[in-house]
Amino acid sequence: MDVVLVHSGVTDSREWDGVKPLLEPEHSVFALDLPGHGERAWEPGEVSLADVVLEPDFARAVLAGVSFGARAVLEAALQAPERVAALVLVSANVFGWSEEVAANGAREEELFDAGRFDEAAELMVASWLAGPHRRPEDVDATLRARVRAMQVRAYELERADASVKRVELDLSRVASPTLLIRGALDFDDVARASERFLRELPDAREVVFADCAHLPAMEQPERFAAVLLEFLATLR
Repeated sequence: MDVVLVHSGVTDSREWDGVKPLLEPEHSVFALDLPGHGERAWEPGEVSLADVVLEPDFARAVLAGVSFGARAVLEAALQAPERVAALVLVSANVFGWSEEVAANGAREEELFDAGRFDEAAELMVASWLAGPHRRPEDVDATLRARVRAMQVRAYELERADASVKRVELDLSRVASPTLLIRGALDFDDVARASERFLRELPDAREVVFADCAHLPAMEQPERFAAVLLEFLATLR
């Protein structure tokens, strides 16, 4: 089965480095860079996230996306449902964020505008990798450095003449089986969003990782791959 992996807004396709090799013995796997991340620079004008997700040469695939990447795969599922066998929405929240998260975003923007990329990236590491219930130093230093480097790369690729096409998400039109994955140490916004997905999506189930936050595929790649492989096996 073909599987498309789409990273979060604070990482890039390297988010999947620990997961992709564990899937490849049984599946064809595409790990994408979204515009402005990793090896994919922004192009001037408006970009469709769905178009990016649907670029690889597959007829029908399971689309897995983390956070911002979850929005991208949802948009793809709505645009081309015939190409989507199932969805995996990781740390997904498309319904809006709390004042706490919004304040972190505003502070990040201030630091970015001041050219203080390292400090902005550290804030994002604390917010999303460590999460609101841990200190950054509670997370492996090598893992923190990986996320920090990916976020700084995104800052370096930022450009003012590029934007993402805004799409209204009508969950009633999502017919694909859906697996929801989240970390128990993430912001409460994600848990609330997951409850709403479970109510509004016709065929959804949830797996919660007890001891990680917003990036479970990076913190626990072996367990993440096992959960994903088990889900994929149910689709055969």
